[in-house]
Amino acid sequence: MPPIFISISRPFLRSKLRLATILPLLKPRTPSRRLGTPPPPSSSPQSRADRIISKLPRYLHPYATPLLHHPTSHLTSFLILHELTAIIPLFTFFYIFQLTSWNPADLLPKEWIENGYTKFKSYIEKKGLQKWVDGRGVMDLATAWAVVKAAMPLRVVVSVWGAPWFARVAVLPFVRLFRRV
Repeated sequence: MPPIFISISRPFLRSKLRLATILPLLKPRTPSRRLGTPPPPSSSPQSRADRIISKLPRYLHPYATPLLHHPTSHLTSFLILHELTAIIPLFTFFYIFQLTSWNPADLLPKEWIENGYTKFKSYIEKKGLQKWVDGRGVMDLATAWAVVKAAMPLRVVVSVWGAPWFARVAVLPFVRLFRRV
């Protein structure tokens, strides 16, 4: 009796396997999309920022995505870094020009140096700092300001590049500190 059961079940299994392989072939095919047709609309609506980020190259996505979650902290960190990349080099160049008596005023536009000279001269007179800063010091300060102004594109790149890190390290912990209070 057992040999008959086995012999009966094998053809039954074979016919089931055959049907399982044939049935998908018998299903009607869905029409394929042509390359020129737009993709089907997604079920979840995308914000304008999501659409902009999706158009960026893939390697920029990790840098742009945190901007969606904390835009204020990233903007704040950009502004802080932008000011730091102006103030620190300004006083550094001023100190170098004071120590070395070297002044690259010939390499910079004269209008920038003249504009800086009038700004700093009036500020020094207004605050009463004439006894600490002489004419040469004002000229060195104006030249340092022109050098920092010439480095503006580099400052912007450094500020944009460092904004996510600075937001994570300095701005967000500061915000969390005040949320607890």
